[in-house]
Amino acid sequence: MIGDDTQLRVRPMESELSLLSNADGSARVQHGDCCVVVGIWGPVDVKQAAELPRHATLEVSVKYCTGHGSPIDSYHEHAIRNICEEVILLSEHPRTVIQVHVQVECDDGSLLAVMSNALCLALMDAGLPMKCMISAISCATFEDSANKWDPTQEDEAEAVSRYTFVYESVNKNVIYSYYEGKTSIDNYMLFLQKGRQLASQVFAYYRESFEKLLRKDIKFQLLLPASKER
Repeated sequence: MIGDDTQLRVRPMESELSLLSNADGSARVQHGDCCVVVGIWGPVDVKQAAELPRHATLEVSVKYCTGHGSPIDSYHEHAIRNICEEVILLSEHPRTVIQVHVQVECDDGSLLAVMSNALCLALMDAGLPMKCMISAISCATFEDSANKWDPTQEDEAEAVSRYTFVYESVNKNVIYSYYEGKTSIDNYMLFLQKGRQLASQVFAYYRESFEKLLRKDIKFQLLLPASKER
């Protein structure tokens, strides 16, 4: 489990890389029972009518196993698109298209954070040029002033406010945030600061995940420091 502190912890986190054989990069990330798969295709040629001369065209879709077309789908697509535009160096691949497909296998709360973390691993797996890595953390607060990081759907239903912060890896600044419910500037800044601590642990988890993947490839074994498989 990431985070042993009783106040700052998330559900057990698992990941799998390169699981989609037809994608250029892919990742499945699971926080507890919340599970998301992200696939990356591209950069590939785009139809002339859709090509952009200075940067790649970005296509984002979000689908649920139970169906699609709801307003929340549109919100998540908008959020993931904004995050991609902040992170991917689209100017490196003009006149091409990069497709990002997000499949929600199970939604059990903190969905945007799980999507964002899966997105980061999938982009890294695809080898796309990025300004930075990202990690996302969600938090819910309740009437009794208690709070819970990485809340479940049940927690979110009982919460009076919910936050999601997406941090970049260079300075741990927020590149995207979302909140709803009753809040204040002081509370927002407090949770933003606390979330940074968990974000750092998620970044460390990414490194561990890729080291395990690379250790399976004999070409990279001599480039990595020797350590026991965890």
